[in-house]
Amino acid sequence: MDSPASARMQPPTDDLWARLDAYLRTRINPDTYGRWFGALRAAGVEGGTLRVAAPNKFHRDFVEDNYRSLFEEIVPTFASEPLRVAFVVDDNPRASVPTSPPPAPPGLTPSPRQADLPPTDRDARPNPRYAFETFVVGESNRFAFAAAQAVAAKPGHAWNPLFLHGDSGLGKTHLLHAIAHSILEARPGGRVAIVSSERYTNDFVAALSRGTMDEFRRKYRECSALLVDDVQFLAGKDKTAEEFFHTFNALYEQNIQIVLSSDRSPKELKGLEDRLCSRFEWGMRVQIEAPEFETRAAILQKKALVESIEIPDEVTQLLATHIKSNVRELEGALMRVAAFASLKNEAITIQLARDVLGDVIPPPGYKPSIERIQEAVSAHFGLTVAKLTSASREQKIALPRQVAMYLCRTMAGETFQSIAEKFNKKDHTTVIAAVDRVKTLIESDDVVRQAVATLTARLAP
Repeated sequence: MDSPASARMQPPTDDLWARLDAYLRTRINPDTYGRWFGALRAAGVEGGTLRVAAPNKFHRDFVEDNYRSLFEEIVPTFASEPLRVAFVVDDNPRASVPTSPPPAPPGLTPSPRQADLPPTDRDARPNPRYAFETFVVGESNRFAFAAAQAVAAKPGHAWNPLFLHGDSGLGKTHLLHAIAHSILEARPGGRVAIVSSERYTNDFVAALSRGTMDEFRRKYRECSALLVDDVQFLAGKDKTAEEFFHTFNALYEQNIQIVLSSDRSPKELKGLEDRLCSRFEWGMRVQIEAPEFETRAAILQKKALVESIEIPDEVTQLLATHIKSNVRELEGALMRVAAFASLKNEAITIQLARDVLGDVIPPPGYKPSIERIQEAVSAHFGLTVAKLTSASREQKIALPRQVAMYLCRTMAGETFQSIAEKFNKKDHTTVIAAVDRVKTLIESDDVVRQAVATLTARLAP
């Protein structure tokens, strides 16, 4: 940070970065500053965005994953105009900054052989932060973890392919990289191809344009294992999917392990040929669910341990109670709280956590508004709020409307008349009838019971 800015940087940007740097130096732990902040620089301001440059991709990804919210909070304070923040890889890194990845947290040191890989393979190396040892196991992901370990122990023989699916931020990527690490550790000198579907697509397009398809096929077919993240994004890319189909067949015939992840099951993938989706079902398909409270708390404790963050149990419980569906959001919330505690030179407390995460954690006594309930119910049932509050009597609209009215009564505590007015009903008896009907359906209809439970959890404080 303390190096001269690039010649192409304008003085205002140079001054902004100098002030940001000075502030961070006084507020960030010296070890943390030296490891992650010292090598950053401002690469300029373009289109209302401050471009923060890191010396390499690993460094950029780590800072973006863990400190984006910190930059988004402090940059507007020092800038003379509203600025967004974008993290990029430095095109012209300082000579004093090594081009290898910065030191990883204790216990997550990259394997030495990774430094010997050529640049194109180094970009696709397993992430040193993602190992089996750092994965928190709970009821929601226990089977997926066991399946991943079995595949890593006997690649190509346990389950091939292994298909992991679940919502974003639940640990699928972590398990893919952990498998890759384990295979490489057991087979020194081997090579795994671990990529996102976007990277695979970009490599395929580049190979087509350059006439280097033989090289592309060697890269993805002559390996110890192929691991592809977010395969749902191959949908609609017919030529890429066709090439992947043949790559899949070639590897499968050689008993080379294939591991895939997606945000949905193979049967729910749209835009991919049936012959490819059916192959995804040949081995083992495992769904990862949202973590339960105990697992969320354990994730926070492990993240705090790795990052040397002192977090009281009551703050852990607060975060684990309110951030339920996404591990990335959970860990990001912890890093936001820790960063601001460091900046203010204060201990982490319940009040500080509530102040920092006011956009995530509702205040005590919070009740969802009718408008919030309408939005949540509409999204759940695939409707617009306008349709939900319309006069339509179609069952696909009437039932969600009744569920929304029930939640407005039971969760928001609104009067029947207030609810009727928000749903454009003249008579509050319509609301009374809707509430009574949903109460009955909860006892007799599994679909309605599950919908109400899901929405209640989503809207709960």
